[in-house]
Formats: sequence, C-alpha cells, structure tokens
Amino acid sequence: MANTYEDFLQTVATEHVDFVNQMHEIFMENGCKIEVKDAKQGYVVTYSYMKEKKRIALMNYVFRKSGMMARIYARNVSIYQSTLDLLPESMKKNIIKAGDCKKLTGVSECSPTCTAGYDFHMDGENYKKCKNSAFFWLINEESKEDTKKMIENELKLAEVD
Repeated sequence: MANTYEDFLQTVATEHVDFVNQMHEIFMENGCKIEVKDAKQGYVVTYSYMKEKKRIALMNYVFRKSGMMARIYARNVSIYQSTLDLLPESMKKNIIKAGDCKKLTGVSECSPTCTAGYDFHMDGENYKKCKNSAFFWLINEESKEDTKKMIENELKLAEVD
C-alpha cells in the first residue's frame, strides 16, 4: 500500500502541522505532485512539477534526529538571490557550510547525471553550492517564512506545464 500525505502528516511535530498544511496547499494549487516514501528515520516527501515532459523536484521534507528538514531545489535562486541577504544567520550558516558543487568549481567530477548546483551571491560573496545541500535546513519558527518565500519564488519562475 502506498504512503499518503495523511501518513506523513501524522509524523510531523504538532508545532509544524499548520506550516506543512499551508505549504501543501501552495504546492497543490500550483499543480505539483507529491510523493511519500519510507525512509530510515521517517518519510521522505517530495513535491515536484512537470516541465517539458520531465518531472522536476522542487522540495523534500526529510527527517533527521534533529527534526524535520526541508531541502529546496532552488534552480532559479540567481534571479532572486538578493533575498538571501535577508535570511537569518542560522540559515546562512547552513548555506555556507553546504558542500561546493564539483561541476561548478571544476575541482572534480560529479555524477554524469548531475545537473549541477547553484551559482549565487549572498552578503556580497559568490557561492557555488551543491544542489542537494545548499538550501537544506531544519524546519523551525525561524526558517518557516523564508522557506515559504523561496518556494513561492521558485513556483513563480518554474513555468510549470
């Protein structure tokens, strides 16, 4: 039997349920698809959209010992990168400590199927970060609004089919 959104929602901490429901509505209103899979420490929930007959991941919720985290695939971050300067310091620290993109830095080869990471500026510094770790942070009161804003920016720019 397939996992459902309701299965996932039952594992979300009470203080995050309203946020998760609000985000779910935003994704659904914009034609996104949800996929809920079992993982070692809970569910992995992926929201994606279709573009040119290809499914494009937009965000994952994953569970870690520290709590529920969001991974945003911010393909269009260079267009709205000035908003990164406004992020709380804790979120900026996560971005800075994220791994550099091997393809963009030319340091070494990444997987041949990798579409490369993100090249953007934050606080006057240029970053070339891996798409899997650049925008990956704990969901808490400090990160919720900025997570929502990034997703809204991505959806505006995604040109969903």
